[in-house]
Amino acid sequence: MSKSVSNLIKKSVESSLSLIPHDKPKIILGVSGGADSMALLYTFYKIEVEVLIVHINYGLRGNDSDLDQELVEGMSTEWGFECYSVKINDKMREGNFQSWARSERYRIFNELKEINNLSCITTAHHQSDQIETILQKVFRGSGAEAWEGMSVWDGELFRPLLPFSKSELLMYCEENSIPYRVDKSNLESNYARNFIRNELEKKFDGFFPGWRTNILALSEKGNLTGLAIEHITDSMLVDDGLDLSKYSSLDEKLKSAVLKKFINLKYPQISLSKGRLFELLSIEESQVGTSVQISNSVSLIRDRSYFTLQEVEITNNTLEFDINEAKEGIEFENFEISLTEKISNESSLYLDASLIKWPLMIRTWRKGDKFIPFGMAGSQKISDHLVNRKIPSSKKEKALILSDVDSTIYAIIFPLKAENGEIGTISEIIKCDEQTTEYLTINLK
Repeated sequence: MSKSVSNLIKKSVESSLSLIPHDKPKIILGVSGGADSMALLYTFYKIEVEVLIVHINYGLRGNDSDLDQELVEGMSTEWGFECYSVKINDKMREGNFQSWARSERYRIFNELKEINNLSCITTAHHQSDQIETILQKVFRGSGAEAWEGMSVWDGELFRPLLPFSKSELLMYCEENSIPYRVDKSNLESNYARNFIRNELEKKFDGFFPGWRTNILALSEKGNLTGLAIEHITDSMLVDDGLDLSKYSSLDEKLKSAVLKKFINLKYPQISLSKGRLFELLSIEESQVGTSVQISNSVSLIRDRSYFTLQEVEITNNTLEFDINEAKEGIEFENFEISLTEKISNESSLYLDASLIKWPLMIRTWRKGDKFIPFGMAGSQKISDHLVNRKIPSSKKEKALILSDVDSTIYAIIFPLKAENGEIGTISEIIKCDEQTTEYLTINLK
């Protein structure tokens, strides 16, 4: 790498700091010890940015993990940075390790950011990460508006290395004698990103020269699509609602995108799956006054001439909890919820913990609630399921459901045992199999 390109990285990072709305930002930087984060750490040292370094030691690679920590702590001291290292206990790990690890990492980052009154969280994501992010979204069937990928500054996370490739950063480390460590587990293709990086990219290089540039171009196309959908949605807004006559004139394929944008304009935290959006589309043909729950606290209402959103009052028979609370064990009304490693009681309900999207909500069921009962291919109304299980009419209203933040229903908990002795029914989408290693267990007290 030439000195001019090495200087380009430093100048680019320094320039991108102006995106953060602080005169002299104080930031948290997650440093693993790999080339990417060490390159960014060195850059901040050279341009004199105030940084709190955070290193997470998951202990996955034994002595190698400890050597990573030693490098980060040593170079932080040498370059004049405060370093906060966190070692994760083995017992804290979950089934889907990558998802859990990311959640834990950002939980720690956010806590330190608040305690130390810092400006933002910074990561060393680079151009290759951007490509892999977009590819995963394409492969998983995300709409074009989701192809935007990551941004250098999104209001919460700062990613100043996004314009640079992995090879450029490796050369930058060599040029400036920046020490770093290689995580050999990244050479294994057991995770989606590793598979793309280790196997697909090499094959793509041979078959599709320039494919990286084309994938990155999808980000701009996704941005344009998102802007177009936002413009169409804005043109249909009336007060706090969405004009039904204008909405009805749209092409069927566009309706779901506009409805999703309408919801996220007011509640950006609500994540809606394709299946859930498809269910919501039916509200257009429903009777005036129809209400459909779209999250634990928000409903979509079909008025006479428009759709509107309404916050749902959370009553005393509602409980929201996260994975850490489940580890400790939860008691609610006449049953208990916990995380276990084996099935010990056939009368309890067992859900595959690795398939859960946290946090979870327990609430009374509502008219229109549906789920996919264990052993069935299609969905069924909760009301019909309770009838099938011969739950007395006087007790049906007291049945509870367990759902995630998307309002995806994972289980029904009966107000009393059914005639066959069941205390409830789990959803087919959360069932356990021979690969299950951790269970969310529900049993009567």
